[in-house]
Amino acid sequence: MSFDSSAANYLNSSDHRTGSDLEFLAERFAEVRFGRMLDVACAAGHFANAVPADIKIVTDLSLNMLKKADEAFGLSLGAVSAAEFLPFQNDSFNFVGCRIAMHHFRNPCMFMGEVFRIMKQDGIFVLIDSVVDADDGHLNRIELLRDETHKKSHTVENIIAMAECERLEAKEAVILHKRHDFSEWANRLNPSTELFAEIEKAFFDLPAEYKQRYRVETENGRIKAYTDKKGLFIFQKP
Repeated sequence: MSFDSSAANYLNSSDHRTGSDLEFLAERFAEVRFGRMLDVACAAGHFANAVPADIKIVTDLSLNMLKKADEAFGLSLGAVSAAEFLPFQNDSFNFVGCRIAMHHFRNPCMFMGEVFRIMKQDGIFVLIDSVVDADDGHLNRIELLRDETHKKSHTVENIIAMAECERLEAKEAVILHKRHDFSEWANRLNPSTELFAEIEKAFFDLPAEYKQRYRVETENGRIKAYTDKKGLFIFQKP
């Protein structure tokens, strides 16, 4: 599995192309235009494309993702970079965003410290990521089965605590439900037939309570879709 070899899948992914999170942000910032914005772990560039800004810069660990973001949206200012080591000067950006990526990061607190460092005073940081309940160990387990780069989806409370520990002020937190087409989601990183079957079995093997919690849908004896929660957080550098 490789993000470099899956860049086109991420560009065309319904999970990334659309979403109530992008609709929420379009309404929330309808009257705003930022000067310099940074999209961390940008994937194919959908988030950066949606943010109104004069200068848009993107980073990702995958060079092919950066190429795809440039080809699709003209996001030509890109850097190959880990989220925990952003190659920018202090107080450089009015807006920093990170969408559906932090669950891959080895050190989310270090990432948030970097966000604080590179943001201008009163700058806005928008974080969107999968969130789990404190008693839920199943979804992280299934995500890791599908994607070996998955580290951890956090609770809402933990995400806010990590940000506040790095001196970012929480301004808004919204929970959104996202329905995933199972076949598209499971095939995004080009798994083997055997791995795909393992991922599907993991959903079938869930306790009934969690099948209901994830709104697992079946059709003709196959998994059709499931729904998880995304947290949309707006922080500010005081």
